[in-house]
Amino acid sequence: MANTMFASKIASPYSEALLQLGLNLYLKEETSDTQIFFQIIFDMESLLTILKMTPVLENYLANPLVTDKDKKDVLNKCLTKNTSPTTKNFLMLLVDKKRIGYLQSIIQTFLNKAYDFVCLKFVEVYSALPLNQDQKAQLVEKLKILLGPEFTSSKIYYSKINITFLIDKEILGGFIIKVDSKIIDLSLRGELECLAKQMEVSLLG
Repeated sequence: MANTMFASKIASPYSEALLQLGLNLYLKEETSDTQIFFQIIFDMESLLTILKMTPVLENYLANPLVTDKDKKDVLNKCLTKNTSPTTKNFLMLLVDKKRIGYLQSIIQTFLNKAYDFVCLKFVEVYSALPLNQDQKAQLVEKLKILLGPEFTSSKIYYSKINITFLIDKEILGGFIIKVDSKIIDLSLRGELECLAKQMEVSLLG
């Protein structure tokens, strides 16, 4: 727990610095700068995937016996030709500041803040059977209203909702919606379980 708290404390100022740099580019009028901000997000998403798939990489970056040059060489191999120079410079700075060992925490904190800024919501929809295009479109519109900021009119939508449609034959009918850590159970299975609990309470009463 202590290590996690320390990593979070380290991640906060660096992730905030990258976010502010990205926002400065985003808020400028030049289209190319706007694209740079989103490219930074894409870069960080790719790096986070690499780190999660290869835990040995973060251990290598955190190893004080490995030279800064070797760490930078490894990081450069993880980058693509589309990687933003801003992203590359930021990673090199983390190496110089001896903070590259906290890269995963820094990236995750940055992405959480960036997603909040662009109002991006990741949603998973589970249904017993595949939904057709009309059903998906209707559900997307309802979710835009449902997930809209509480302090504004329901007509103000999040700018983007990233929805993944999944099949779960155990839910019988209807669907289950998962938004971050929240679950909205609109399935027949959920209704039956709720009914069973109500009947149990009635019988015990």
